[in-house]
Amino acid sequence: MNSGARIFLLSFVKNSNSMLNFRTLTRRWLPPSLKKSFQQLLLGYDSYAPSFSSAGEDMVLRHLLGSDKMSGFYVDVGAFHPTLFSNTYFFYLNGWRGINVEARPGSKKLFDSVRPHDTNLELAISREHGALTYYFIAEDSPMNSFSPDFLRQIEMLEHVKSEISIPTLPLAEVLERHLPNGQTIDFLNVDVEGHDLDVLESNDWRRFRPKFIVVEDEQLDPRESQIVRTMNAHGYELCAQNVIILDKINEYFLIDRATS
Repeated sequence: MNSGARIFLLSFVKNSNSMLNFRTLTRRWLPPSLKKSFQQLLLGYDSYAPSFSSAGEDMVLRHLLGSDKMSGFYVDVGAFHPTLFSNTYFFYLNGWRGINVEARPGSKKLFDSVRPHDTNLELAISREHGALTYYFIAEDSPMNSFSPDFLRQIEMLEHVKSEISIPTLPLAEVLERHLPNGQTIDFLNVDVEGHDLDVLESNDWRRFRPKFIVVEDEQLDPRESQIVRTMNAHGYELCAQNVIILDKINEYFLIDRATS
């Protein structure tokens, strides 16, 4: 199959509301001997482990959630890009849906084009209504941040090209506005380069409780992490961690023990 035909078929599968998601189609309708070949031909990768994350976080999530879970809902704060370094794109391709929040100016247009079935928001999350200074390094940089201290720690502050004022909303308000009625959140991904605790503290944990939380932290020891301590107080426990940048950034995976 040539690349043009593959693009057409992929677009058809991704954008047809009347069809079951692709994973469901191949799983239910194809013999196992044909499933892998058909997915490779159509999608261009082996479906068993197509990680789009920067360090395999989506595959850790897939394991925690259960590899046979065929639908679900995510909230991605600091989503960066629809496909690159994305902890949610693997799930989107497999029929999941969710809310993507990215502060970078112009990001919503790209998300709406690539992820039309998600709710895509261009704003910042913080404890209160207002505005934050966005330290912009580059359009393609995953290190754009609201925290100069974080950028200084990872030796990126000198690369800031401009400072932009971005409007903010608390996470609880975003979820109240955009979370479908009765929808449970399978996982919340937070990756806002040093502003992560502010995002978590802006949620109403009595009302909105994702099963799993994935969050970056420059504190490498979970025993010293304010993020881990804060989430422990809300009934979440550390269940996995991943190295993002050696000796600089970890990613923590937490599970809701209060309601499980």
